[in-house]
Amino acid sequence: MDTKQQSLKTGIFHFFLFRWAFMIELVRSITRYLKLALFYQKREVIKALGEGNAIERTPPKVIAVIPHITTVEEAKNREKAQAKIEKLQTTIDGLLASFAHCHLTIVIKTVADRYITAYLPDYQIGCIEVQEEIDIDPMFIGFRCQDELIKRVEDFDWFVFLEDDIILQDSFILEKLIRFNTKGGSDRDILLPNRYELWEVTKRYIDLTIDAEMDWSKLSTLEIDGVKFSECTNPHSGFFCLSKLQLRRWIESGREWKDKNLGFGGPRECAATYSLLECFSLYKPHASNLHFFEVKHYDTKYSQLYPEQAPEYIFSSIKDFSKQN
Repeated sequence: MDTKQQSLKTGIFHFFLFRWAFMIELVRSITRYLKLALFYQKREVIKALGEGNAIERTPPKVIAVIPHITTVEEAKNREKAQAKIEKLQTTIDGLLASFAHCHLTIVIKTVADRYITAYLPDYQIGCIEVQEEIDIDPMFIGFRCQDELIKRVEDFDWFVFLEDDIILQDSFILEKLIRFNTKGGSDRDILLPNRYELWEVTKRYIDLTIDAEMDWSKLSTLEIDGVKFSECTNPHSGFFCLSKLQLRRWIESGREWKDKNLGFGGPRECAATYSLLECFSLYKPHASNLHFFEVKHYDTKYSQLYPEQAPEYIFSSIKDFSKQN
């Protein structure tokens, strides 16, 4: 092959290579332009395809009742009550945020000279009902909270009991309960959340770590849409939320365990959890998916009392934390 033919072939190759490279760059430039144009038109496209603002909502009616008792000294002195004020304020804020899409009524049950609601911010004072009970041991105030829920059974759709140090951070609480109630198989099964504390970058499911003989029932384990639930040896969480049907079932049972200290911690725990067992089976999200339904305990006292127990219920996203200490 002479030099002239070689030069011609090289020229043809470069000719087509240039045009190929030019076309690639042209396509890239057009693509970038179209993406940028679409970016600036995205808002108008969404508006053109939008359904408008006429979204129909039927907010569920929710009542939440909180047992709340302080010392007389705390009730009379803001400085001494500061920790209790912050705790109750955080609990109320959790309710307001998690049930913002609902019609929410908040009731504080207490006794005379043993509460600090007057020190709450004005926006909270304006949205709570404070009810003083008389002739009652303050340790049993939780049972008066139950009575308040039952008294209003015809007025609401959902009935919440929570202790004054339980923080809700989940706006899908009702959706999760509806899914469990409709697919769990029985209206006598109640789903309770796992309770945790956040202490020194670790998340500790305290009701599972403080029980030295914690166990889950294989017989009662349910799986709903890939999430497991089970009865366990310590169902307490300081919170329950009943549907109207479930509350009616409880009323029909006669509530023979009302105002009874059954043990398991004392009358406060019995009012919050164990008196339910006369009528219901209590489930929690299984150990394989503890975080599906959970509430936060405001304090960290249980984490400090039981720092090393049950490591399978202690989690940290900081993997080298143990090495740093």
